[in-house]
Amino acid sequence: MKHKTLEEKRGKVRSFIRDHPGCTYLEIRGNTKIKVERVYKNMREAYKDAGVELSKNLTKRNMDEQRRDIINYIKKNPGCTVTEIQDATRVTIPRVFGSILDAYKQANVIYPNRKIDGGVMNLDIINRSKRFEKRIIGLLTELGNVTPKVRTSTGGIIDCLFECDNETFVVEIKDFRARNNITMSQIKQIVRYMRELNCKKGLIICSKESFPKRKNSRKLYVEDMMIRIVSEEDIKMKGV
Repeated sequence: MKHKTLEEKRGKVRSFIRDHPGCTYLEIRGNTKIKVERVYKNMREAYKDAGVELSKNLTKRNMDEQRRDIINYIKKNPGCTVTEIQDATRVTIPRVFGSILDAYKQANVIYPNRKIDGGVMNLDIINRSKRFEKRIIGLLTELGNVTPKVRTSTGGIIDCLFECDNETFVVEIKDFRARNNITMSQIKQIVRYMRELNCKKGLIICSKESFPKRKNSRKLYVEDMMIRIVSEEDIKMKGV
């Protein structure tokens, strides 16, 4: 069976948009069997190519769409800076990822060593993050079995899987600092990993300063899955 070329796929998307002005991403995908981000940079570019004005409600992207736009941009432009990403996607990286390092990680692209705003060397940040991760892995190893850097079926990389008392946890280690808190973006990330591995329990380990701002939000339930947000000190004092 002949595979459609990029232009053939774009032609199909263009035709659908012209026939159904105001159609959403899901409607395009459902009717054409084509994912817009595979053939265009985003919905705006698809509508522009079709010569149809994008409605105001379609210009409002939800958090998942904003994350997807950033990840796609990084994959297409490895080495891009925070400013370049934000200018191109119109999304503030700390709000949806927490840090540029986390955005690169989720895109599965190696983050380059360069100076960032304020003159701080990215290498210093990376080394600090690695030291934090190494400490956490060491603490978990004292409590059970640890398998670091587990790749999922979709190409994501989990910081580690942790087995203790006949239970398995998907673990994400976040070395956020200052104003960057654990947000719904990080929760959704670990939920995706848990679903892919069919694992019902997850841990997000970060500094106390990065705990979610809302009270009583360190133990979360999503469907039949449970996620706990703990600090390095928590593990030292209580285990998991």
